[in-house]
Amino acid sequence: MTNHFLSRCVLGTSLAFILSGCQHYTEPAPATLVGYAKLPADSFAQGPVAGKGLGVSTINGKQVPFKKGQPIQGFSAVLKNPDGTFLAMSDNGFGKVENSADFNLRLYTIQPNLKTNDKTDAGLVKVKSFIELHDPDHKIPFAIVNHFTQQRVLTGADFDIESVRRTADGTYWLGDEFGPFLLHVDANGKVLEEPYRLPDFSRTGHYLNSPQNPYLEEGSSVRIMNAVAQHAAQHGANYQPVFSPYHVMLQDNNPKVIHYARDNDTPNGLKLAASDVFDIQSIKKAGYPVVTWTVNELPRMLELMELGVSGIISDRPDLLLTAVKQFDGNKDGKPDYLTAEGLIDAQHFDAQGHRGGRNLRPENTLPAMEVALDNLMTTLETDIGITKDGVAVLSHDPYIEATKCRLSNNRVYTEHQQKLIKDLTFNEIQNNFVCDKVFRGDSQVNDASLSPVTLAFTQKIGLKHSYTPPSLQQVFNFVRFYQQFYTTGQGKNHPLAVQRSKVAQQVRFNIETKLNPRSDRDSHGVVYNKRTVTPEKMATILANTIMRNGLTKRADIQSFDFRSLLYVQKNYPAIRTVYLIGDFPNKGPYADDGTNLQDEQGKNTPWLAGLYWPYRNTALVDGIRINRSSGFEGMALSADGNTLFAMLEEPVIGNDKRELLIHAFDLQRKVFSGKSYRYPMADKSKAIGDFTMINAKHGLVIERDNEEGTAEAFKMVYLITLQNDGQVSKKPLVNLMTINDPHQLADKQTGDFGVGNGKFAFSYTTIENIEVLDEQHIAIMNDNNYPFSMGRHLASKQPDDTEFIVLRLPEKLELSNKSH
Repeated sequence: MTNHFLSRCVLGTSLAFILSGCQHYTEPAPATLVGYAKLPADSFAQGPVAGKGLGVSTINGKQVPFKKGQPIQGFSAVLKNPDGTFLAMSDNGFGKVENSADFNLRLYTIQPNLKTNDKTDAGLVKVKSFIELHDPDHKIPFAIVNHFTQQRVLTGADFDIESVRRTADGTYWLGDEFGPFLLHVDANGKVLEEPYRLPDFSRTGHYLNSPQNPYLEEGSSVRIMNAVAQHAAQHGANYQPVFSPYHVMLQDNNPKVIHYARDNDTPNGLKLAASDVFDIQSIKKAGYPVVTWTVNELPRMLELMELGVSGIISDRPDLLLTAVKQFDGNKDGKPDYLTAEGLIDAQHFDAQGHRGGRNLRPENTLPAMEVALDNLMTTLETDIGITKDGVAVLSHDPYIEATKCRLSNNRVYTEHQQKLIKDLTFNEIQNNFVCDKVFRGDSQVNDASLSPVTLAFTQKIGLKHSYTPPSLQQVFNFVRFYQQFYTTGQGKNHPLAVQRSKVAQQVRFNIETKLNPRSDRDSHGVVYNKRTVTPEKMATILANTIMRNGLTKRADIQSFDFRSLLYVQKNYPAIRTVYLIGDFPNKGPYADDGTNLQDEQGKNTPWLAGLYWPYRNTALVDGIRINRSSGFEGMALSADGNTLFAMLEEPVIGNDKRELLIHAFDLQRKVFSGKSYRYPMADKSKAIGDFTMINAKHGLVIERDNEEGTAEAFKMVYLITLQNDGQVSKKPLVNLMTINDPHQLADKQTGDFGVGNGKFAFSYTTIENIEVLDEQHIAIMNDNNYPFSMGRHLASKQPDDTEFIVLRLPEKLELSNKSH
């Protein structure tokens, strides 16, 4: 390379001028299109159906999901192979964690059959083969979609890979945007090491995180749900599991709603952590209903409905019914979630009576279930324990609690006398205990006369008391009796008889397996995980009870202990599972039992069946300084092959808003060295598309705006210099909007933009592939974002193809390793 580049853009210039990116320079001389080939938009490879998470049936005229298999699209990096083929890497599929769980991450070997001046009958790209990224050795510590499979194929919900380099040993390094991470895989796509995080060198001990980072709680809920949902589907389930979090942990922009052991209330001995870590809309967009608990104030219920929760579990079914009657989110003057019959529309909102209605009647009793039905709840939420003789009985606790129950003979029964349910037979429980104590405020009453259906039912089956602890089977029988009571029985003339009968006919059941897998001890000195039967036994007895009653379509099994849920999914796939999430640490003034996110003795929580949870790593302390999907968009390999230069797509939050960082990664030591370069963005630029080095100091970078199909779009290739002081200087090399096409090589359909009259414009939203072919020729490919982008076929309104173009540069590049 001659020194005119340095003299024009570096030598003799001020620091401020360098930082400006030499943006005063005039338009570069046009490049010339000398080779063209395209991969049609509708190109597919073998693999699972993709696009199920897109949430619509058609996009730009294309039917989704894609039943032909995996779309070959979204190329975000390209490498030339020695045999004349190219390696083209697809990105994460459809752009988001939430919609790309069925898009497998692959590197395709492609063979462009270039249309040239001498070869006019060509012009197509042939796909020859692919390698698929996979992690059979469990190098990735956090949850991935195919977590519970043998090969653990990686998907676009796990990583958003945007850049790739091949090193001398034949392995590949990939740049990801979700972490951001660097991934290292072998020649067959197998992950070799745990992903490498980018340190925040401005804060010792911290990392630069995006909102999707799986080492943050904010970035973990969808990943956890993806893993368990794929496990369910793998075993034949045709439902999506439910995500059920503690309501104070939802992102709600309400500073008054704070977790009792987080934010300013974080107890000593625990890391300061944010309360609001679960993004309702993100979880729902990923396909999972969000049913939150336990909400007992009317204003909060309405607030959560406005935020879009799928359901609410409440101790006050009366207030929840009132909230449903009041909620008019679409402002049409009518309640959103009431049917014409005055019932709660279970297809759109799930109103659950917690333990029946424990703030109205003593919990997990028949009167509690009755009051929930009276208030038209769509679901009866309850808990079970398993007796010595294998019967599922309603109980939130492993013990028959003295605060809730008394002996039927009225003798003294205190906390130190409490019995474990697993040590008592069902008859012993029903013959000896009455659970009618009231202690939850004035709204909770135990007057048996307020529960006429229970009185009639207990008399019919011979129970000693309305508040005798019932079995799950008795609850199922009670609901059938309740329906009959208001259809043909004593209550048939009640003014709400029709509504109540219909509620009982269709009410659902949400039944929790009450387990605790921790190995520390409770207040009685009993090891938590020894207080109940095994998860497998509890799940089996519960599931079999549901199936015997023909309720697989009306009953869910929920738990904080994911072991039991995975067992249900594997052995009873027709029963939907509900994943409870909360943080009840065993520290502080309100110390609890560690449910279910807290680590145990420094190891990952035992509640999540081995799925990693980054306990109390939140944005509050750990920070989010990388915008969503703005990680390692471009990555170059140094001329000597010893360093990767990983380039962020957008500026770091809190840094200069027009400056990108390029971080050096030492391949010998496998660490980010701390060396970085500051890249100035052009005025019109929104992001970079790709980055490659051509010698020891110089490289090529694609910059772009977010426009497509317009002459006003900004798409530029820059020739850059990495300076010793960490600055980057640059000059425009190729304007991709003003390419000469004297031989009319580019394909053209009627109404296409940017083709014809000897001119060619590469007006795509994302152009993310650049490869140097020789000193005067580069290859460029667009990322067609199939089926979304439409930058070429404006008249036909068809999604973009992938175009592979070869450009002759207006000046030669110096490709030697010699530093300037």
